[in-house]
Amino acid sequence: MQRKTKIITTVTTALALLALGSGTALEIHAANDVSSVSQTTAPTTATADGTKLTADSASGTKSNYKVKYKASGDQSATYQKTTYGSTNTAASQVDYVGSNTQGTTVNLNNGTTAVIQGTMGHTYVHWNKGDWSVTAVTSNADASGTPTQFAKQVNSQITKSGLPSSADTGAITVYSQADSDETNSVTWQEGKQVYQVSGTTADATVKVAQNADN
Repeated sequence: MQRKTKIITTVTTALALLALGSGTALEIHAANDVSSVSQTTAPTTATADGTKLTADSASGTKSNYKVKYKASGDQSATYQKTTYGSTNTAASQVDYVGSNTQGTTVNLNNGTTAVIQGTMGHTYVHWNKGDWSVTAVTSNADASGTPTQFAKQVNSQITKSGLPSSADTGAITVYSQADSDETNSVTWQEGKQVYQVSGTTADATVKVAQNADN
């Protein structure tokens, strides 16, 4: 009888430990869930050119999450964090363009020299700022200004407010015309983490990245 009681006690203890372990695992998982922007490095709001983007939703985990922004009209943006297995893999996700770009040299504001080239109905103005590469794209059908003027606007914005200083490397690609597909992007790498902001307009997309708490 004593042996039988001992076996039952052992099984009961094991089941209790298993339940505790299961509960602890669930508790850790819940603690890693992201449901609000305050749990992320994304800003709550970003205002650019008179338009205010406000965080609308947040989802994912602390290692991999997404924050969505809305504004009046059709403007929107997305802030996303992705964690990779290695620093090299993370770095390969950033489309950094070096200084060997071919094209005609053009002087922007703030003492910046850029390279300009045209292809497939678009004009590309490219320059580097430290560990960041910047490409400003203008459609040849856009009559609102010249490619150089647009590039100067972008350069002024990132010079005035800066970019995430903790980035190991970063890349910006923005378009002079708004696009509902959120084609404008600011991407940067920090170790194994990659952050990307995509948006419908150039200035708002850059502003969300500038307001990030990195």
